[in-house]
Amino acid sequence: MPSSKHIVVANWKMNKLPSQAKPLVAEILMSYLKKNSDLIVCPPYTHLANISANKIISGFYLGAQNMSEFESGAHTGEISADMLLDLGCTHVIIGHSERRMMSEKENIIIPQKISLALQKGLKVIYCCGENLESRESKQEETFVSNQLKNDLYHLENLDKIIIAYEPIWAIGTGKTATSDQAEAMHAFIRQTLSEKYSNSDQVKILYGGSVKASNASEFAKKENINGVLVGGASLIPVDFIEIIEAFNS
Repeated sequence: MPSSKHIVVANWKMNKLPSQAKPLVAEILMSYLKKNSDLIVCPPYTHLANISANKIISGFYLGAQNMSEFESGAHTGEISADMLLDLGCTHVIIGHSERRMMSEKENIIIPQKISLALQKGLKVIYCCGENLESRESKQEETFVSNQLKNDLYHLENLDKIIIAYEPIWAIGTGKTATSDQAEAMHAFIRQTLSEKYSNSDQVKILYGGSVKASNASEFAKKENINGVLVGGASLIPVDFIEIIEAFNS
């Protein structure tokens, strides 16, 4: 199993204004005590510069919600890995379901994005998870296994990969996988990775899917759940701090 240190990731999605970013992070960090968790905040691109100054706090990292599969060039509207690094990012989310659902191309280029991010020195928060149809037809393991193999198996190792299991049916819907359902899938992911990677037991696997202050402690109790990827609740300091503390106890 990985070290006991957990990871809590805040995915702000397309919320808050750049002027609100620094005060929000400052409020969270006032109560954040570095114990058994690392904290990664992933705001919109426009907020990164305003937050970067807070990175002096140990255990706090800055991440982006996505990046281009291209290194540079005539790609209007895209953001490169080098740009993220220059803004102080250490992590990037790749493969979030909300990105995957935008187009089929997004699913195809995930391996390319991951390879480029790693080449540049970014750590990757890789997202996977099944849709409601697959869950209800009891095909969730097949769905997730295919994602892992398509997106990750080109890599020689997973040393700089964090996996976030986020069942699509539990993102922004108010529905949440039970802690037992999440634990079972995390164990399955780890077992699947062990077929190719000798150090799969060291990979951190986070749960993401309507994580709230009220349910975080249940996920924190599970052996294979090494942290959480938090959406809406990460925008409410009092709730987000409670989530962090659930993984610090």
